[in-house]
Amino acid sequence: MSSVNGIGGVSSVNIQSMDLETALMMVQQQRTQLLDAQLNSQIQGVQNRNDQISKLNNVLSSLNAAQAAFPGDAKPDATIKDWNDDKVHQIEIPINDAIQQAGLADLGFGSSAGQTSAQNYRDGTAGTLPSGSNVMKGSTTKAQIDAAIAKVKGQIDSLGNSQQMDMLRLQSLTNKRNEAFDVMTNFVKKMQESRSSIIGNMR
Repeated sequence: MSSVNGIGGVSSVNIQSMDLETALMMVQQQRTQLLDAQLNSQIQGVQNRNDQISKLNNVLSSLNAAQAAFPGDAKPDATIKDWNDDKVHQIEIPINDAIQQAGLADLGFGSSAGQTSAQNYRDGTAGTLPSGSNVMKGSTTKAQIDAAIAKVKGQIDSLGNSQQMDMLRLQSLTNKRNEAFDVMTNFVKKMQESRSSIIGNMR
């Protein structure tokens, strides 16, 4: 039995019971709906990638601030001097907040515990984070900060390249969807004109 599968919950339609015009119209409607679904999915993918790039840029900005806290002649194994509560709030917490929001699991940091904003911590009462390679702290070295910056830049570049391909696919889907809609619109118009002509000849 010939049928056209529905999209988004639309039930299958038996085209054998339809006249040719109605069957063709239904097929074209289904094609337009499919392209709409693909287009919406592609748009959501582009938006998600944009959001992640924005989050990574926040991480990069925070890491650059930490890098700027080192003197120009700092050695790779140097840590930020005079580490205190002010620097925890100015450098450590912003970096760890940004890393958490971006969902980064590994930036090559050591295993000591660091801090984040209390509202970003699971119980909302303490700012202490578990130790991990994605947690910046006072013992984090210049070499680790530099390596993290390079890694985040690489991720941003990779997402940017993927974004270009996404935009090309989005444009292609948009063109196909518009073409399908135009075909359907023209088909409806011709059907109406044909029926009007038949009715006119019957008078």
